[in-house]
Order: sequence, then structure tokens, then C-alpha cells
Amino acid sequence: MNDMPKIGFGTWKLKNTADTTQIIESAISCGYRMFDTASAYMNEESIGLAIKNTQCDRDDMFISGKLWNADRDNVRQACLNTIQNLGCEYLDLYLMHWPASKAVHDDWIDINNRVWKQMEELIEEGLVKHIGVSNFKANQLEELLKESTVKPFVNQVEIHPGFMQKSIIDYCKQNGILVQAWSPLGSGRLLKKDEIKILSEKYFKSPAQICLRWCIQNDLVPIVKSKNSERMASNLDIFDFELSVEDMKYLDNLPYLCSSGLDSETLTLFG
Repeated sequence: MNDMPKIGFGTWKLKNTADTTQIIESAISCGYRMFDTASAYMNEESIGLAIKNTQCDRDDMFISGKLWNADRDNVRQACLNTIQNLGCEYLDLYLMHWPASKAVHDDWIDINNRVWKQMEELIEEGLVKHIGVSNFKANQLEELLKESTVKPFVNQVEIHPGFMQKSIIDYCKQNGILVQAWSPLGSGRLLKKDEIKILSEKYFKSPAQICLRWCIQNDLVPIVKSKNSERMASNLDIFDFELSVEDMKYLDNLPYLCSSGLDSETLTLFG
């Protein structure tokens, strides 16, 4: 697969159990082909088993992993562990899960650059097709680009109506970096917001479909998750309608509605 699918399936909070294997198998049956994983989620084996069980052609899949902060000095081994856990020969995308936080590290720029150099070597070795980052702000990306040989393919950040983070989107677009949106439904909180419900009623679509369609029309790649096969299918069914220019502008300019509250510059928990 050369192109990244327009929507991906997230695996955060799924445990390393047979239930997770079944959930991923259902997602594949529904049509998902991009799966967003991370070593920190501690469920790679169950996801890999599902991919193996469904016997999908590897070229039809887009598998993404993430480097955890504790492995910043052992990037190659961490990547190899993820590949082994998932039971695949390579990753389509490997992300730096979090940048080094300036609230924790005075030398955060050097740390990020050192990690990135190791990630660039993964491409040269053929272990990954693309490398990218997650939770990077514009200024953090700017510092990384100064020293990088390979530009990040993706920046995965929290984005949804009522938390657009336009400055990050604009910077990525200006620099040819694709943006993946994690928590595109605001961890489910947006589904109960009147601001979303009014458009749901107008378009005869679910609140989730409104949020995901907004992502698509903003050239964002949403990473969505559900344990319910009907909702899995519904979340994919967003390509038969289009939000109007006026409604897109309305959603783009919504005031703050909700967010995780995680800020990569001030984070100290795992910065």
C-alpha cells in the first residue's frame, strides 16, 4: 500500500487479550486497513494476531507503531520489538509518541533531534516505510526540521471540532506534513454537544459522522475507535455526503468544547 488510508482505527485502551483480537478482526471485516498502535498501549501481540488470523495481504494494510519515551536511546530495538510483536516484516509508519518536553528537559531540542536521527536510520534499513511524530507543536516541529534529513511524514495530534489547533494544522500543511487527528470525537464527549447535534439532524447523519466528515474536508486523517461493529461501519460511512462551506466554517470556528488537556510543552508526567 503506497497511500495512507483516509481513516484509521485506533487501539488505545484496548488490552492485550482475545477480546482485542476479535475487535481488530471485526474492524478489518468492516473495511479498516490502517491500524494505529503503540508500544505504550501494551497490546501489539493481540493486534498482530488479528491481522494474521484475517490473512489480509500485507500490501493492503497500513500498520503504524509508536516509539515510547523510555526507548529514546534504543530506537532500533524498540522498533524491532514492535515489528516482532505485530508479526510483520516492517511498519508502514513509525511515530515518535511524544516530543521531549521543555518542562522536563533543558536540552529538549537535542533529545528530539537525536531520536529523529535514529528513526531516519530505520528507513535506510528498510524496517519502516515512513517516519513521523505525534503531539508536536509548530515550534517543536520547526526545531526538528532544522536538523532533519527526512521530513516527518505525519504529525498525529488531538484535533476535533471545538479544539481545532489551527496553528499546528497550518504549519504542517505549509511544510508538507500530513496531519492525523487523534480523539476526533473528543473521546465521545462531542457526541452529546448541541453544536454537533444540530448538524447531525440537518444532514441525517450521526454526530460521529459529522465530526469525522469535518476531519476529511479539512484534509485530516481521523484515527477513530469503537468496540461495536455497527459503529465501526458507521464511522467509515462518511464519503457519501459533504458539509457545506458555511457549516465547515461554523465547525472550524467553534469555541473550546473539550480536550484531553495534554500539552506537550508543559507535560511532566511522561515528557
